[in-house]
Amino acid sequence: MQKVLGVLNDMQSAGIVEKYAIGGAFAAILHNEPISTIDLGIFFFLKEKGESPILSLSAIYDYANKRGFSFDHEFVNVHGWLVRFVEANPSRLWTEAIENADTIKIDNLNASLIGKEHLVAVWLFAGRAKDSQKIAMFREADFLDEVKLFDILERHDLIDLSDGLVCAFVGAQVLN
Repeated sequence: MQKVLGVLNDMQSAGIVEKYAIGGAFAAILHNEPISTIDLGIFFFLKEKGESPILSLSAIYDYANKRGFSFDHEFVNVHGWLVRFVEANPSRLWTEAIENADTIKIDNLNASLIGKEHLVAVWLFAGRAKDSQKIAMFREADFLDEVKLFDILERHDLIDLSDGLVCAFVGAQVLN
């Protein structure tokens, strides 16, 4: 993991990514919730935005290619870790999650980690079955700040999802 963090910090120093944070299932693992995953999700802001409305990750892929990292579908193999790079703009929720990421130590290096309440909010927004399971695990672990979570859900209009696909938190209750 230390090597991956070194690469991410180097990408930031090189001006390829402006800011990044670990998200997804691996973030859940770092928050002490065991979840199966095959990749390390890195959510970031590109430093240089192109003129095209179509997002290009060419700067990341060029960086990876020059360092001999291989590619496997949507993953970059960084020192044996399958890393998925996901650009967070223009989502207000993802932007807020990265801007307010927790800083943790991994192998004596600082790493940005999307906070538990923001993870729940983005999983709720995504609405996938596997995200519902992760939300339930976090709820059962009883380590969420429900006031903070409710505030995030309310500000991002996630309290009452029209499709009703996933649960929403209201106080200490989980509604299905």
